[in-house]
Amino acid sequence: MQPEIATALRRSRLIYLTTYSRSGRSGTVPVWFMVDQGNLYFTTGRSTVKARRIRSNPRVTVHIGTREGPGFTGKAFWVEDPSPFLERLLRAYRRKYWYLWWLFGLRIRHGLQRGEEILIRIIPDEET
Repeated sequence: MQPEIATALRRSRLIYLTTYSRSGRSGTVPVWFMVDQGNLYFTTGRSTVKARRIRSNPRVTVHIGTREGPGFTGKAFWVEDPSPFLERLLRAYRRKYWYLWWLFGLRIRHGLQRGEEILIRIIPDEET
C-alpha cells in the first residue's frame, strides 16, 4: 500500500465506497471501516444494495475521507466466517467511532453473530 494511502486511511473516519452492478452501474456510499494487514473491512446488512453488488461483482473503488479524496481500486468479498475478526473489528470501531458506539455497537455485534450483518473485506489492487 502506498504511504500516502496508508496515512490517509489512518487519519480518516470514513471511506466512500463505490460498488458496481453486473451491468456496470455504480453507486457510492460512506462507510465506517477498519484496516488490518493492508486490507479494509466493514460491516453492512446482508440484503443491502452494496452487499448484493459485491456478491455479484467484486470490483470496487475506494476514496478516503471525501468522495474526491485519495483513492484506489480493489476487490471486495464477503467474509464467510466473521468470528475470528469480530472482537478486533469491534475494538477498532469502538476506538474510531466512540461518539456513536453506544448507538451502533451492540447492533453490529448481534447482527454479525446472527448473520443479519456481514463482514466485507476489500483487497486493494497491487498498484495501491
